[in-house]
Amino acid sequence: MWVSQITENELTDRVIDRLLFDGLNDDGKSADCIIVLGSIKAVKYRVPVAIKAFFEGRAEKVMLCGGKTRNFPDGNMTEAERMYEKALELGVPKTSIILENNSQNTTENILCSLLELQRSMGLNKVKSVLLVTATFHMRRSLQIATYLFPPHISVYPCPADDTTTKRDNWLNSKEGIDRAKTEALKIVRYVTDGIIPDFEI
Repeated sequence: MWVSQITENELTDRVIDRLLFDGLNDDGKSADCIIVLGSIKAVKYRVPVAIKAFFEGRAEKVMLCGGKTRNFPDGNMTEAERMYEKALELGVPKTSIILENNSQNTTENILCSLLELQRSMGLNKVKSVLLVTATFHMRRSLQIATYLFPPHISVYPCPADDTTTKRDNWLNSKEGIDRAKTEALKIVRYVTDGIIPDFEI
């Protein structure tokens, strides 16, 4: 089934499950940089996954993305700045962290990360990245990154489960169902709007 052919009426539980979760497991590959996409809860779910990969030696650099300013418990700051604090707290050296502090959404996370990769490492020297985001958000993020990154850079998924939208429990709560369906509709819209190429599931 091509994503462009999916209508809202055809978004059955099975289609949503395939669209959001099929084939997106972390296969343990190493890369040149770990890229963490921002969100208000990234510190809780995404940063620990990224830092674990870092200390396992899977990459020498961690990029923290997100220029949206949020009202966190410890003050107003961008998503990237909040993640930076957490990464330092978890023992990541400052010299290993790249801060992307301008993006305002998922597509901009990817676009702005390219600029920061160029500035900090040189795009020609980057052969692969690990992409860290929420598991249910990975498909759209990976499709955007695969489309926008230069062909010589491989993008590997490194998903971070949240509490309610994991593959094994998203159907167990209204929150999980609503979030999964909303994300699935966003993927369809991104394809129909030409933001990412059409693909089969």
